[in-house]
Amino acid sequence: MPESTRRVSQSKALLAILFAGSVLNSQLPAPAEDKGESKESVINRITNQTQLSPEGRAYYLLRIAEGYLQGDDRAAVENLYASLLNQPSALGIGRSSTKFYDCLPTWADRASLAERSTSGSNTETKSGTRSKPTNSALAASAIQAALKQLDMASDPFAKLNFYFIASILFKKTGNVDGIRKCNSYLAETFQSCESGTTTDERVIKAASSVLNSMAYGIVPIEIGYSPTNSKKPGKVFTEDDFNASEKLKLRALAIVDGLARTDQVRRLAHRDLVLWYKEFGKEELAEKQMQVLFGLVGCTDKSILYPKAGACGHLVWWTPETPSTSKVARAMVKCGMG
Repeated sequence: MPESTRRVSQSKALLAILFAGSVLNSQLPAPAEDKGESKESVINRITNQTQLSPEGRAYYLLRIAEGYLQGDDRAAVENLYASLLNQPSALGIGRSSTKFYDCLPTWADRASLAERSTSGSNTETKSGTRSKPTNSALAASAIQAALKQLDMASDPFAKLNFYFIASILFKKTGNVDGIRKCNSYLAETFQSCESGTTTDERVIKAASSVLNSMAYGIVPIEIGYSPTNSKKPGKVFTEDDFNASEKLKLRALAIVDGLARTDQVRRLAHRDLVLWYKEFGKEELAEKQMQVLFGLVGCTDKSILYPKAGACGHLVWWTPETPSTSKVARAMVKCGMG
C-alpha cells in the first residue's frame, strides 16, 4: 500500500471525493428515479463536463462502474451523479485541481483487496460457469468511456492508478480485451521504470504506488504514523502470501531508489518496509532496511521511524527530537497561521 506520503494529505478536495464515495455506498433510501435520465445521458454528461479535467471525468465514470458492479441500485447510482453534475461546486474536481489524486492509492488498495478476496467466489450458474454481476454491461460502458478520457489525461499518477482500477473492474465484467489493454499499459510503465528508460519522477512514483497497492491486496497491513495506529488484518498470512507481497514491494522499492536521497517518497518507502518486516517478525530484514534509511536521512536514531508533531498540524519527519516551542512558533508565523 504505502507510498506513505500519499496518505498524509487532508485536503478539502480529498474529503469531497470520499464524501461522494460514501454517499454512493450509503444505506440511505435511493432517490426516486428520474425518468429523464438514462445511463447513456449520465455518462455523456460526465464526458462533456468541461469543468472537469479528463482525469476528473475518468474518476466519476469509474465510480459509476464500481457502483453498478457492487450491486448498488441502478437508479440510485445514476441519480447521484446526475445530481452532482447539476451542482458543479459539489464535484470537488475542477480542471485546476490535482489534490484529489491523494485518495487514489486508497481506492486502488481497496479495489486490489476486494478483487483478491472475491476471486473465484463469484456466483456460478447451474452449468458451472461464473455469472456476470447485474448491470455488467452498464459498467462496461462506463469503464470504456473512462479509458477514452485517460487517452487525453496528462497526470501519470492519476492515469496509472485509474488503469489499475479499471483492470480490476473489467475482470468483473468479463471484458478480456479491456483487461489486456489495462495490463499492457501497466506492464509497459513498470518496465520503463525498472529499465531506467523513464526518468520522470511522477511516473516513477506512480508505478511504485500501484505496485504497493498490488502488494496490499495480498497482505493488507497499513503502516501508521505512531506505534499504535497501524492497522493489522485479523487473519494469519502464509509464507506464500508474504513472499508474493514482498516481491511486489521490493519492485516498488527498487523503482523509487532511482530518486534523490532526499526524496520523501524514497525515504518513506524504506521506513514503511522496516515496519512491514517487523510485523512478520523478520528482524534481520527490518534491520537491513533500517540501515539504508539511516544512510538516506543521515541519522541513526530509531525514533525517526515515527514523525513528530509540528506547526499547523504538519508532521515533522526524520528528526529524533520534538521541535522546540520557539521553532514551532517561528513556523506558525511563517505559514501565516500563527
